[in-house]
Amino acid sequence: MVKRKGIALIDVIIGSAMLAVGLGVVISMSSRSLARQSYADKQITASWLIDELFAMILVVGPEEYAKTYPIEGRFEPPFNAYSYNLEFEDESEYIPIIVNASVSWNSAGSERSLSMETMIARRHGEEEGPVERIPAEPVDREQRYWEDIEARDN
Repeated sequence: MVKRKGIALIDVIIGSAMLAVGLGVVISMSSRSLARQSYADKQITASWLIDELFAMILVVGPEEYAKTYPIEGRFEPPFNAYSYNLEFEDESEYIPIIVNASVSWNSAGSERSLSMETMIARRHGEEEGPVERIPAEPVDREQRYWEDIEARDN
């Protein structure tokens, strides 16, 4: 009979080393995943903020927006970690104005930014008074809801 002293100890050491390597890989992957998720969250917020800027420019009109509102600065809280810069390219009175919007923020000690470009037509003519934005016929939302449920049940 062969004596097997020390074999169990070597098995435990090898198993522990393999477990340590496996846990190290899992921890490394999860930390990278969290960092990328945080960056993606910041990018989504920046895209929402740019969309908000474009919506305001569309409502006010690009010419009036450039005269009335600042074209660069910081957003109001809770988005004060983000700053913006707008550029208007006006080529002709008959061509829509090209609007470049850039939102930047600091992430992990480095400056990150997201830029988008769109074309927005001018607002010609003056509207007389506020536009009434009500439907021609009243909408009974509760009745529509129940009609949809009854249609699905049948």
